[in-house]
Amino acid sequence: MNQIRPKRVDTMLDLASYPIKHRIERVALVNNHAIVDWSDGRQSRFHALWLRDNCACPTCRHPQALERRHIFIDEAEPRLASVKIGATGDLLLTFEPIHESRFDAGWLRHHCYQDWARAERRQPLRLWGSELEQHLTIVNYADFMETDRGLVTWISALMRDGLVLLDGAPARTGEIQRIAERVGPIRYTNFGVIFDVVSRPNPNASADTPMGLELHTDLANWDHPPGIQLLFSVSNDAVGGDSVYGDSFKVAEDLRREEPEVFDRLTRQQFDFRFHDDSCDLRARGPMIQLNADGEIERVRFNNWLRSAFDIPESEIEPTYHALRRYWLRLRDRRNQVRLKLKAGQMIAVANARVMHGRDPFDPNTGYRHMQGCLMDMDWVRSRLRLLERE
Repeated sequence: MNQIRPKRVDTMLDLASYPIKHRIERVALVNNHAIVDWSDGRQSRFHALWLRDNCACPTCRHPQALERRHIFIDEAEPRLASVKIGATGDLLLTFEPIHESRFDAGWLRHHCYQDWARAERRQPLRLWGSELEQHLTIVNYADFMETDRGLVTWISALMRDGLVLLDGAPARTGEIQRIAERVGPIRYTNFGVIFDVVSRPNPNASADTPMGLELHTDLANWDHPPGIQLLFSVSNDAVGGDSVYGDSFKVAEDLRREEPEVFDRLTRQQFDFRFHDDSCDLRARGPMIQLNADGEIERVRFNNWLRSAFDIPESEIEPTYHALRRYWLRLRDRRNQVRLKLKAGQMIAVANARVMHGRDPFDPNTGYRHMQGCLMDMDWVRSRLRLLERE
């Protein structure tokens, strides 16, 4: 079915457009609710207070700043006087005392708060194990840098899978910054803006050694860890050093289904993480598996290098170690891992709240290995996609 685009996107003073497949067929006023029947058989119920609060007329929303200026607590509980369908398919409302509102049908469908509508809007994740090696999205560097289509493909794969590969970039230092800034601002951390991952004689992080790294998320020691890690291969000629990735959400969901008491402990127990050197001492505390209000996994903090001593009651020590062991052993299972060796000019992007990364040990005497990395906030990536969707 062809999408029906709203005739007047500016009805809601919203720069985004809200194309829909279904129109409003009928409306009714019942118990101070606007009842909307859609052409696909769905029904929405909108409370008068919610509708009044979201009115986008120039009185209620600033026409230039596009921000709400109606303050609902300064008025009595609104009463709907009438509801009807406008000539262009919008929802027209009159409130008592007299105030008229117009709601674009596409905007209304997109913001409906019935359970079915919220499920309809939810962006599904593709949980994966080792099979992703055969289905990993690879985006060409030129397409990414020069076309909106390539950028949309890259962002969409990152949001769906938490992992996407960029191929064919110039294998030179600093290129990662040009790539990152095609998406949005780089996040400054204690490692700076761009950091080099090379074997050093006096490292201040395990990444700057030739040792293997267990799967982990980055900067678990921050209250708000960055949402994305970009890792670019300038040179990768040493023997070993293959990159390893694991979908922590998939493994956690397996744990929820098969060992629910272990899963529950990892969502409730607080863990401490810390990074410290001569310039900083950064600490954070939180559950290993963080759930949102709907019980969905929204973040995992897992980093053995940064994990501090447990600060928990004595009675919780043994069961906490047991829960950590059970999760960790599942992460080590090769069926839950994707492995690849980044070639010079390739860049991997990792959704840091979800996908863990690590590497096999390498021998620095067999060739030069130089990676450059940077970190970004997922907010900017989502924003970039929304801006592209406007077009």
